[in-house]
Amino acid sequence: MAWPGARLQEVWDLFRQLTSHAPDELSVWFQRFQFPQAPEMVAIDIAYLGDPERGRALVAAIDALGGAVADTRAVLSVANLGDITAEPTAPSPSVSRAELLTDLDDATVKVLLGESVAPLLNIQVRQLGGALGLPGAGARGPLPEQYVVYLLGLGVPQLRDAVSAKQNALVEALGAHISGAKPYTFLAPGESVAAAFDARTLERLRVLKRDRDADNVIRANFGVLG
Repeated sequence: MAWPGARLQEVWDLFRQLTSHAPDELSVWFQRFQFPQAPEMVAIDIAYLGDPERGRALVAAIDALGGAVADTRAVLSVANLGDITAEPTAPSPSVSRAELLTDLDDATVKVLLGESVAPLLNIQVRQLGGALGLPGAGARGPLPEQYVVYLLGLGVPQLRDAVSAKQNALVEALGAHISGAKPYTFLAPGESVAAAFDARTLERLRVLKRDRDADNVIRANFGVLG
């Protein structure tokens, strides 16, 4: 669901309302986006893995808000969940940065809503929690943080430096509201994997890689395990 940028505060308040009591089956993302030469828009993306009628009841406040310029809610198969955000799957020149948030207090909100989007394309806040916070959740272990901020911009030469500067400025302004830990998939090229795993987990993964991938066939575009 998307609204004109003038509805920013209302949509943010709705996002906070939905995520403050969301069951594990409900995931909600908040997005401020602005394409070049276009006005700013604000959007909410949702996925509910349960009974459709129960899901509709949980997000009924969206209909009460009204005024959406786009609403693509529908029942989807799990295989089509990626269609919700309609993000491109083909390689494209972009610069992204993601940080885990400790909270969404007034100071955090002031940074996220007070700054303009440009020269970024997107300022996104993703709800976490649920299974991600449980013991044994993946190779990294549980994520205590409830939200992550994701900053995306074009990586074309004439914009790359401005995009990186904007990302750095936003992260600096968030300050202590950034936890410093990161999921592995959010590491930027060149970032140390020590930011994603504790020392014990990192050593266990290194041993597994040496034992199972002696020829170093399995690689990633992020930090190096071996």
